Amino acid sequence: MRKIQITKQISLLEQHKFPHCNSLLIEDDIVVLIDAGFGNELIKKFLKKNRIDILITSHVHPDHVAGNSIVSNLSSAKIFVPKQDMGVSQSLEKLKKKIGIKGESVENAWDIIIKNTINFQGDTHGHENSYHDGYVFDLGKVKLRAIYAPGHSDGHYCFFAENENLLFASDLGIDSFGPWYGYLDSNLSDYMNTLESIKNINIGKCLSSHFDNIIYDINICLDRCFKIISKREDKIIKLIQKKSMSPIELAKNQIIYGNIERLKWPMNEFVLFFEQNMIEQHLNLLLNSGKIKQENKNYFSA
Repeated sequence: MRKIQITKQISLLEQHKFPHCNSLLIEDDIVVLIDAGFGNELIKKFLKKNRIDILITSHVHPDHVAGNSIVSNLSSAKIFVPKQDMGVSQSLEKLKKKIGIKGESVENAWDIIIKNTINFQGDTHGHENSYHDGYVFDLGKVKLRAIYAPGHSDGHYCFFAENENLLFASDLGIDSFGPWYGYLDSNLSDYMNTLESIKNINIGKCLSSHFDNIIYDINICLDRCFKIISKREDKIIKLIQKKSMSPIELAKNQIIYGNIERLKWPMNEFVLFFEQNMIEQHLNLLLNSGKIKQENKNYFSA
């Protein structure tokens, strides 16, 4: 993990590759960490040397909340979570229900990866506080405003340090992979609306959960997100122009991930689940727009 100094008060704790994520550290009158996902052993070492007054969770996906229980057990930090996600990160079962894993065929594979690779533990002893859209964390010099940014999940937030003109974009999709909407609480339509709304903010610098560079022109990244979404849609349409297909048949064409066939179990089943869910998000929008039609479980070009 690298600590990258961004401003006098703000640093990026860089560990951007999944199953981890970057954290934002704000060392002001009140010390804040956004997301405890940079690795459980590293979090333990960090807490031995650093004080945290507040831990803010940007959303409750496992790679972002894996270390919440460690922060709860080893510090006196107050834990803030989105109002949409209160209590969800405290247990694996609650988390699975929230993001649509519970009862699905992928549940066993998902359990293995989340427990063994991400080391999700849950249990923050019920000590959670909620925040909402527009909530301002007054940390001293830094005033951190929560911006509701649904789509990636229905409880996804970005954070804007107004005095620094800096946005922490969380999982907005401005990394190399692009927009991600693979859980059942994801919504592609909300995602595109969020991307448009972020354009209306005058942002000087931007940081992301899964990208290690400072972004100075976020509009370039936002436009790239739209292009990626459009390319995925085009690939789906081209495939079903040849013959009607079900979502799982489309998923096996590896439209989004492109490397599923090289993966071994449980990772291949894990990724295929996300691939299918993301494709279904596109199919729903294409169906509503009249560009495609559906017969039973198959989709075909209109």
